[in-house]
Amino acid sequence: MNRSVAAGLLAGLVGCGEGSPPCSDQARFIAAVSAGCLIQGDAGTLLVRDWRGQLALPGGSVAKDESAHCGAEREVFEETGMTVVAAQLATVFDNGFHLFQCHADPGAKPHILRPLEIKEVGWWRPEHVPEGEWRYPGQGAVITELLAGDTPTPPPEPTPSVSQ
Repeated sequence: MNRSVAAGLLAGLVGCGEGSPPCSDQARFIAAVSAGCLIQGDAGTLLVRDWRGQLALPGGSVAKDESAHCGAEREVFEETGMTVVAAQLATVFDNGFHLFQCHADPGAKPHILRPLEIKEVGWWRPEHVPEGEWRYPGQGAVITELLAGDTPTPPPEPTPSVSQ
């Protein structure tokens, strides 16, 4: 197999052929190492399962000079194929992961764009997911508390600034 064919196949498997939609708000800038989204639907919360069998919220690393909410929107698209808008900051986990309340079109259907990274994407009820299935210990409890409104008001978002 020649290199161009192999490169094309690999790009298709990783999901590079479908570019992320533009960020919903380029002017709002909150720096973060990683970010993701809490997305609710009629069937539950949108989660992704990796190839180790562990569930997590869609999200990941924020690129250099990318805002946390833009990174969250991009990562959700890359992992679930869904275009979302990151709204208010829900919480910041101990590891620095910025979790935003995000909104998707009601009829949007998740699908895997990165089959080498994501095994399954779908809607789950976090309170029904066994603790051992979460990628990060305690994540299920935090999500369940956020959904129930049992957590304190999230930290205020910093005043937007333009990155240099």
